[in-house]
Amino acid sequence: MLVRPALLALALCGVPLLGCKSTPPERETPSRTCGDSIHDLAWMSGSWRQDKAGSTVEEHWTHADAGTLFGVSRAIVRNKTVFFEYMRIEARADGLYYVAQPMGRPGTDFKLVRCNSNGALFENPQNDHPKRIFYQRPSAGRLTARIEGDENGKAVAQDFDFTRM
Repeated sequence: MLVRPALLALALCGVPLLGCKSTPPERETPSRTCGDSIHDLAWMSGSWRQDKAGSTVEEHWTHADAGTLFGVSRAIVRNKTVFFEYMRIEARADGLYYVAQPMGRPGTDFKLVRCNSNGALFENPQNDHPKRIFYQRPSAGRLTARIEGDENGKAVAQDFDFTRM
């Protein structure tokens, strides 16, 4: 299971969790073959940063190669790392999977269910929070991420708006 959203929000100085928006709409019709190759998600590669009210979140993604993308993320508050996560997206026989390992815990799998040339949605309906992880690249210099799930029976979400480092 991934980090509890309330803890991450507290660590990030009150990033709002409630008042969820729906998953952002796709910008184009998905390709029938999108998701057949790790290279379909190559647009995620690079170093990304979000600065907000005394906190910083960074994500770094390797180049898509050999069936994988590897990522690492950290949250910094008042010059101290308060959260980190190892991520990977890997090709398997039945599709692409996002595997999250917050704070070095065992991985949680999220299957790619929809993608296009600048967006990808991964889901794990059995997980409490998050159930969905959505990445989108609205422009060459921006990457957005959204996690959605349930906490105590309520829908919760968290948005990240990264710029290229």
